[in-house]
Amino acid sequence: MAVAVAVSVGALVAAHVAMSRSQSPVAGMLVALVPIAVAVGAIARRMKRPVLLIVPAVGAAIAAWVERETFERHFTDVYFVEHAGMMLAMAIVFGRTLLRGEEPLCTRFARLVHGSIDERRRAYTRKLTATWTAFFLAIATASCVLYFTGEREAWSLLANILTPLLVVALFVVEYAVRRRALPDEEPVGILAAVHAFRRHMTGSEAPR
Repeated sequence: MAVAVAVSVGALVAAHVAMSRSQSPVAGMLVALVPIAVAVGAIARRMKRPVLLIVPAVGAAIAAWVERETFERHFTDVYFVEHAGMMLAMAIVFGRTLLRGEEPLCTRFARLVHGSIDERRRAYTRKLTATWTAFFLAIATASCVLYFTGEREAWSLLANILTPLLVVALFVVEYAVRRRALPDEEPVGILAAVHAFRRHMTGSEAPR
């Protein structure tokens, strides 16, 4: 975990440096491609026939190399789409579960951690789902405003440094609020929430 955190922090700092300094286009291009490569690798691991993804991925890599000069000039556009797109996607993932007839996402996370929950916890987790939805929408909006107004260094700071810090801060604040709102609940940290999200994505059932 310590190594993963250290590598992540180093990658984020490198991304900010590459994005905020126009004289490092090659480094910026590589930084912009890292999230794509990670996503492709994660998808390939879940596929029964990963070779079906490898072929188009190799083709895309060759095309990026052939057009590398163009890509180097616009690598910040790629990273902007990745950042704002991911924030918007997360807002949709959380927000759609607030619709009538759906189970709020944080309520499902609570079931995955605790097995069963009462009405008080259902109400709390519904509000928490709405909070995360608003949070991701706010980050996506700020990303768009800063990028399209030409505040590239401020946008890079938001995308690479502030976003992960704000995510952690929201986890910490929520934990403190939960301890007051639900004092009888068994303490659950950030890692438990992350594991619950992973089980949700893989369709695992709540523990019995």
